[in-house]
Amino acid sequence: MGEKIFEERELILELFPGTSPELLPPGEVLYYRDAEGRVHIQENPLHLVLEPLEPLASTTPIICEACLRHISRSAAGFFRFGVGQDGRRFRYVALCRDTESCSGTARPGRLREILLRGILP
Repeated sequence: MGEKIFEERELILELFPGTSPELLPPGEVLYYRDAEGRVHIQENPLHLVLEPLEPLASTTPIICEACLRHISRSAAGFFRFGVGQDGRRFRYVALCRDTESCSGTARPGRLREILLRGILP
């Protein structure tokens, strides 16, 4: 049998389990939309779920916070996620409705930044 290969993140978390997520090297960031329309951003062990908001009628273009492209209001989706212990405060983000095409151009560092804003206080 071959030797098991460990990722850098796994080694750090094994040796230093209390390491802040901000200090870990970037891992694989998953960015997808589920059947209910919620957007998920995940980098093990962190996972952020963003709730969709009702679209507003407007013609103003928007910048997607994941891929940083200018998109039409009809191609944009607005999402929110709770912050803090009580979850009574929210942060709002504008993202492409088509997360599949957006994930191809979104930079992992930018997705990780959105994820950490939702996870860390």
